[in-house]
Amino acid sequence: MNNKFYKRLSVIAAVLLLMFSVAASTTSAQEQSDDVLKKKYAPILGEYEFDLTSMGGNVQILNYYIQDGKLWADSGDGDPAVMEPMNEEGFAFTAVSTQGQTFEIRFNKDDQGEYSLCKILIVEMGMEVEGTKIK
Repeated sequence: MNNKFYKRLSVIAAVLLLMFSVAASTTSAQEQSDDVLKKKYAPILGEYEFDLTSMGGNVQILNYYIQDGKLWADSGDGDPAVMEPMNEEGFAFTAVSTQGQTFEIRFNKDDQGEYSLCKILIVEMGMEVEGTKIK
């Protein structure tokens, strides 16, 4: 084989190594970001139960979790929504569904001082629902 072939092979190998190292560092940074957010939002993460039977609905479970550097609300319908902080203090968020519906989500403490209560305002409907954390 000639020198040009080995030079090209060396360049290709170097580019591949660079690509893998960038991908690895991005994944590592993402994991660190997720860890920071998990610590920040630890008191509110988990599943909450919303009993909508008095409104003619069913009992719904919402899961709040961290993934890809974001806080998510997921009802299990395959269409989770990203939650954005409304302010720097407390646990109040907005989320917009893929259908364009806006939600205001607020987490509150119970009598024991734990964040186990969640109120969701469906902005367009002016309807509020309350849920409790599943322990």
